[in-house]
Amino acid sequence: MARGEGEPSAKRAKVDEAKEEEDPLVRRREELVRLLVRARRAKGSAGVKKELLTLCAKLETKNEKLLGRLLPELWQKILDEYLDQNDLVALAMTCRFFREKQKDLGWKMETKLGARRLLELRRSGKMASHSLGWFRWVCDTMEIRPGSTEWRSFEGAVYEGNLVNYAAFQGSVEILRWLMEEKEWETNWKTGWWAGLGGNVEVLEYLLERGYEFLTGLGYEFNENACAGAAFGGRLEALKFLRGLDPPCPWDEWTCIRAAEGGHLDVLKWAREQDPPCTWSADTCTYAAKEGHLDVLKWLRAQDPPCPWSEWTYSSAARGGHLDVLKFLRSEDPPCPWDEAQLTRWLRP
Repeated sequence: MARGEGEPSAKRAKVDEAKEEEDPLVRRREELVRLLVRARRAKGSAGVKKELLTLCAKLETKNEKLLGRLLPELWQKILDEYLDQNDLVALAMTCRFFREKQKDLGWKMETKLGARRLLELRRSGKMASHSLGWFRWVCDTMEIRPGSTEWRSFEGAVYEGNLVNYAAFQGSVEILRWLMEEKEWETNWKTGWWAGLGGNVEVLEYLLERGYEFLTGLGYEFNENACAGAAFGGRLEALKFLRGLDPPCPWDEWTCIRAAEGGHLDVLKWAREQDPPCTWSADTCTYAAKEGHLDVLKWLRAQDPPCPWSEWTYSSAARGGHLDVLKFLRSEDPPCPWDEAQLTRWLRP
């Protein structure tokens, strides 16, 4: 027999041995879960529940011994380099050992689903899309309230509208279909923004198929927010799709503002090349300066006529600490206006 030929068989034997050792506990746990469901219906679950808790404690003790073999430095590396803040709730709820590790390492169980944070994760490549199973887990384990957190929120609660918007951003038609058709949850006035920000054309098509229209004014499912979201996310194909509808999805100056804020010069150029071009304002330069996008700002001011600016453009660059932008603004002829009182107020320590 050649060297190493028996190694796979030996490894399989060890795996089979481990499975055989663990299977009785796992099988009994599954049996007890089924018994507990039946016992609840018959109002006699106390004994089954007690046995299930005892069994789970035994399994957890066994797992802790295995997980405890890893050095603390390795757990630090795992949490710091391979997990994001938004993964910690699921991690800590998996078992007591993970919960203790999360507390020991000082990570807060706080989920951040703001647009900027999600875009940062997407750009960094660290954002793994949550599966349908994750959404099911959230619905099964957390308090779900109708609506969204736009006007009020309760600590510890998850809102239907926020999950719909998050699914739209992720770009999963499968998850949206489950939320909207099976759970019968509704969209909200920000769904268009999040769908545009995510930039998945299939999601936009699905929402249209569901009977939603792109109309102006609050109260409709979609308005100018959809184009502004696509521009902020740098999703040019989504923006082209929205504007290619009949009638086109409306847009306004916030499409250019958000494109400039996100530093997406290709989106900005395309929006201004349309007939008629997308409108802009002094805020377009201001938001580019605020985020330090000098290339965008130079292009805006090089147009004929140039995109307007104001004293807010200068003060926003100063507040953001963008010295290269400030130098450019003052080197122009005429230079960008500034308000000394405003600068003093913003830059005061």
